[in-house]
Amino acid sequence: MHLFPAAIAAVALVASPAAAADNSADETAIKGVFTAFRDSWNTPGMPGFEKLFLPDADFVVISGKWLHGRDEIVSYHRDLLKTFYAGSRLFVDNVSVRFTRDDEAVAHIAFSADYEAEGKSARRTALATSTLRKVGGVWLIETFHNTLTGGPGYAFTRPASLPSVEQ
Repeated sequence: MHLFPAAIAAVALVASPAAAADNSADETAIKGVFTAFRDSWNTPGMPGFEKLFLPDADFVVISGKWLHGRDEIVSYHRDLLKTFYAGSRLFVDNVSVRFTRDDEAVAHIAFSADYEAEGKSARRTALATSTLRKVGGVWLIETFHNTLTGGPGYAFTRPASLPSVEQ
């Protein structure tokens, strides 16, 4: 008579949309979002970058600046590629996807960027966490938090506005 709890668990797994669905096509599409991100970054003027984000998306850049809305995200990055990262090359090293619902997912993206800093070649690495939502059959970035993991500027200083945690 111990089969009853196991049977309920099996039915619950089958009934769960995220567990039962074959998400391979959606996972490929989500990875394609970050391929398009890279391709846009690596093309002068960043064509198509705006098509990757929901209108009310949020984006936290590697320095901690919080961007609100697609227009601010796109404007910031296009300006960045005209100045600090002019001529840079972005690489997507790995994308890991976890579905939270059939129309929502979390992705972790390992990036690297080659660029010139003070006349020398430099490379930065980053790990980003992004939430995506499927709208009208298209996966779009809802949130993006980019964290620098290596290279020049890796150890940013604590902003003066934050209290010290030292005791």
